[in-house]
Amino acid sequence: FKIGTPAALQGTLYCVFSMVLTRMVSGFGDGAIATQRVGGQIESITWNVADGFAAALNAFTAQNYGAGKTDRVKKGYYLSTLIIAVWGTLIGILFILFPREISGIFFHEPKTVATAIGYLTIIGVGEPFMCVEIVSGGAISGLGNTRLCSIISIIFTGSRVPLAYYLSHTGLGLSGIWWALTITSICKGLLFFLAFQTESKKRADISIHSSF
Repeated sequence: FKIGTPAALQGTLYCVFSMVLTRMVSGFGDGAIATQRVGGQIESITWNVADGFAAALNAFTAQNYGAGKTDRVKKGYYLSTLIIAVWGTLIGILFILFPREISGIFFHEPKTVATAIGYLTIIGVGEPFMCVEIVSGGAISGLGNTRLCSIISIIFTGSRVPLAYYLSHTGLGLSGIWWALTITSICKGLLFFLAFQTESKKRADISIHSSF
């Protein structure tokens, strides 16, 4: 219950924040809603792979931390992060360089295609950071600290709402909402990476002291 509650709260609030953002997007018309829905499915190419690595790394981290093999924990984390960051970067580059071609597969109306191009171009910037966030979250949870993951995720995912509102009302329009998603993804990716460094060092120190 102690370990699962923060993750459950994180998932619940994520849905709430997403609904609020969807309401904001709906103010820009049907094409914006379609872009958000289909764009999320296109982006799943990135985060589904990251989720798979996170699930594997979660179990790997927990098993090796329980066995006192902190070196293997770090090695597994850095290797997984490198692989998934490269994957996220490649997908992000595709989104940025070929947004029209990708959008044309799913949309045919010129206005909606233009909206989807803007979405993919902006979202592509944050793809590698989102991958690092997801994988780091799996590793930190494997160390037993789901609360830290939830705190970071809830704060920055929640900040998307006021940030999206501000940016969308300062001349950026719909693009302001997409930038809010990207900016917070970048922040979460960097913070989760740093959080793992801190948490793994703390856990290693605990293991050393307990061995004495």
